[in-house]
Amino acid sequence: MHVLITGGTGFVMSVLARELLTSGAADRLTLLDQTAPDPAVVGFIANTDAVNFDVVDVRDSEHVYRRIHDARPDVVVHGATVTQVPEWERSDPTRYVDVNVLGTSHVLDAARRTDSVRRVLYISSAAVYGSGNCVPGPLSEDAPTRPDEMYGVSKVAAEMVAQRFAALYGLDIPVVRFTMVFGPMERPTSGRAQMSLPFHLAASRVTNTSLEVSERTLRAGGDWISAVDVARALRMLCTDTESCAGTYHLASGERTDVPDLIRAFGASVTTSASSTVDMDPDKKFGKHAIYSIARARGRLGWQPRPLAEQVAEYLSWAAANSKFFHALN
Repeated sequence: MHVLITGGTGFVMSVLARELLTSGAADRLTLLDQTAPDPAVVGFIANTDAVNFDVVDVRDSEHVYRRIHDARPDVVVHGATVTQVPEWERSDPTRYVDVNVLGTSHVLDAARRTDSVRRVLYISSAAVYGSGNCVPGPLSEDAPTRPDEMYGVSKVAAEMVAQRFAALYGLDIPVVRFTMVFGPMERPTSGRAQMSLPFHLAASRVTNTSLEVSERTLRAGGDWISAVDVARALRMLCTDTESCAGTYHLASGERTDVPDLIRAFGASVTTSASSTVDMDPDKKFGKHAIYSIARARGRLGWQPRPLAEQVAEYLSWAAANSKFFHALN
């Protein structure tokens, strides 16, 4: 199977690339990104003989079409995105529309004009829920979307574009919404500037320093999931021979309080008013909620590993890549 991934050298997509190759699910990959792969990506994916890297900006419709048409993949995973950063949203809000909405339409249009493509997997986000949806229990995959920032707005719009392409052209376009993802290859990029709490906790362990967090962060919690577990579910969606249309949450489905996460990492933490990490404990709904994973579990037979196992694997990778953390933290 040949899989083409946009945003292919980014955080989760590079983990997916490795998963597709090491599992044997794909024998060829085409990774498109707006920048050339750095040594960290090349080393992580390892089997680069099976990978074709190409620099493509999804805002360039003609280049996107030419690359997808010439590659003739079986499956396209559209992961290229600009993630939420308040400073970026305020300084250049149209970038979210240009990359996340128009870029998505360019990829979908190229895919529907390439007869080899049997599925386009669209990577969305929990940001589509905003801060609303104050419902008890895990948030379902069919909960209403109420975005409260340009990133979430652009993701809802792109999902609607994907749904229309599916209706018009009979494309199989499953939509995946991530929650609080951590793990190997999380790093600042042109599309990502804010690092997760687990990233900072891993950096604390690797660099043997104490992480400063705000006092209220210790009363917060969330639904964290390893990129490795996410990639396994994405691989299942790529390889499934039946239609996978629908929306899938990829999350743990459980709340983990910050103190429990800190203990899992074995990190040293101190509280400070001018902290590196600040989380609001009152944010428990919408994009901050705990998510139902019923559809991924029932349709794919996917189940995330215990959090302790996910963290142990991440710490092992972090220890083996300590220079990476010293450079970025």
